Amino acid sequence: MVPGAVPEMPATADVLPVACVVCTVLPELAVKAVLPSGADLDETAAAQLREQLGDLAGDRRVAVVLHVTGVASVSRDARAAYAAISSVSAWAIVGESPVDRLLGHFLLGAEFGSARAKYFTSDHEALHWLARMDKA
Repeated sequence: MVPGAVPEMPATADVLPVACVVCTVLPELAVKAVLPSGADLDETAAAQLREQLGDLAGDRRVAVVLHVTGVASVSRDARAAYAAISSVSAWAIVGESPVDRLLGHFLLGAEFGSARAKYFTSDHEALHWLARMDKA
């Protein structure tokens, strides 16, 4: 290869792997999960979040503040897979743009079972909602 030349990419390079979600533990058994900007979410992304929640919370149920800001797309299978994560007690989905709102409400269209779920435009609103739920 010539110095400075761009290395050849394998034929499968047009399919990018799903980037990992970044999780942060919040007080009161809550987790903030930030999805990667530009990601096309599928079942693999939901499985990554489920695994990270298990690592962080063990067998306890947690509320999740899920940031969808900048996410490119969400498949129907991903929507069902996120809703099926049994360790989540409540979903506070947070986004900023009209596209985020659209994708957030698409996620909310899933059957979340016993977990409550709602869309917000800020962490403050989301955390306030979760705190009120704890007191109810």
